Amino acid sequence: MEPQLQYAIKRIIELENLLLVDVTDTVWPAEVGLVYSQIESAGDLPSHHRNRLKHHINRMWLEKMPVPSIIEAARSLAAVMEEYA
Repeated sequence: MEPQLQYAIKRIIELENLLLVDVTDTVWPAEVGLVYSQIESAGDLPSHHRNRLKHHINRMWLEKMPVPSIIEAARSLAAVMEEYA
């Protein structure tokens, strides 16, 4: 597995272990929306999973990960979230 992907997965697991506050009116940066739109199955997720996915995309963006790596990690995360939807 690619080191950046391993790092992203490790970071996602770490962030998932934190308690995320349920905020209904979050305004995400445009960059998050651009990456989120690349995830085909994201629209089928429940709203709490969509918010978590956007949260993780935002964190990876803030950590200055390359966009292709963010998209790959977000697709993997969305696939796992689908199993628990």
